Amino acid sequence: MKSKLDQPQDRGGFFKSMGTLFAGFMAEQVEDALENIGPKLLRPPGALNELAFLTACTRCDKCIEACPQGTLRRAPPRAGLAMGTPHMVPRETPCFLCETLPCVTACLEGALVWPRLNTDNGVLKEGVEAVRIGAARVKPSRCLAFDSPTREAQRCRSCVERCPYPGAAIRMYADGVTQISRPEVIEEGCAGCGLCEYACPAPLPGIVVI
Repeated sequence: MKSKLDQPQDRGGFFKSMGTLFAGFMAEQVEDALENIGPKLLRPPGALNELAFLTACTRCDKCIEACPQGTLRRAPPRAGLAMGTPHMVPRETPCFLCETLPCVTACLEGALVWPRLNTDNGVLKEGVEAVRIGAARVKPSRCLAFDSPTREAQRCRSCVERCPYPGAAIRMYADGVTQISRPEVIEEGCAGCGLCEYACPAPLPGIVVI
C-alpha cells in the first residue's frame, strides 16, 4: 500500500497542504516574536503559555488585587506587548503558594487556570501542588557554597530551608572533594515560587528562577 506521501495529489490538495504548513510556520514565528519582545516575565500560578496568556489577559488587575502577599505587579512599558500584565519578581517578593490560589480564582478571563499536572509516575496533582511558575537555577559564581576568586566557600542552607518542598525540589549534596555541601535543584519538583531566591543571603542571588 502506498503511503500518503507516495499517493498522487491534485493541485488543490497540494496548495491546501502548503497553506496549512505555512500557517503553522507563521504561527510559530509570531509566538517567538511575541515571547522575545521585552524581558522574560514570571507569570502568576496557572498562567497559560505566553502567547495564549497575552491574548487572554485583559490587564484588569484582579489577580494583582487578589494576591494577599502583594507578589504580583504590572509589567512596565519596557515589557512591550506585555505591558500591564501581571508578573512577579522573586528577589523582591516571591510567590508564597497560597493554598486556595486566589490569583487564579480571581481571573474570570481564563488567562490563569486551576493548575493540573500529570507526574512521570502517573499521579495527577492539582491546585498548589501542581504550580509550575518556572524553575530555579543555581548560580555557582554567586552562591556562597561555592568557591569564587574573591572568597572561600561557606556553609549555607538558606535556599533549602526556605523551600516549601525540600528534598523534592532542592537538596544539598557533597561532591566528595570539599567539606561543604552545595544546593542542587530537582527541576521536576520545583514550583518556581522564588522563595529560595528571596531567602538567598548573597549580594546577588546565588539561585534564581527562570
